[in-house]
Amino acid sequence: MTVKEEIPECRLGKEVVGTTFKVYLHLLKVKQASARQVYRDLEMSSPWLATYHLDKLHHLKLARKDIEGIYHVNPRRFGILRFFVVTGKWIIPRTLFYTLFFVAMAVYLLRSLPETWNIVTFALALIAVIINVVETIWFYKTLLRT
Repeated sequence: MTVKEEIPECRLGKEVVGTTFKVYLHLLKVKQASARQVYRDLEMSSPWLATYHLDKLHHLKLARKDIEGIYHVNPRRFGILRFFVVTGKWIIPRTLFYTLFFVAMAVYLLRSLPETWNIVTFALALIAVIINVVETIWFYKTLLRT
């Protein structure tokens, strides 16, 4: 495989599972870490195990290793990560933004429409908010399970 060749998303979804995925999520949050830092932060059984998973991420081009042994994350969106936005140390489901949009829309419409429309508007907006909150919780739980 050449340096410029990208690993297909379907392969990443199959290769990066379990502990390797948890290590990748950790790298996404901290941006760079040594094997010992990952070992400590994720409370792994040995530093060798952290090195194994970091090397696997390096092989899949999801991390790069510098000469000092520090691994730097290469952010990619694959698998369930397609439904999340990574900002700094936060990994946020996109559905959270939809929820905030529907809450803002409901507040605006409740204040601007005549009273006869308020109950219908509120009911529709409330349904949208509930659906998006449930989806957001489901996405978080799915991310934690993987």
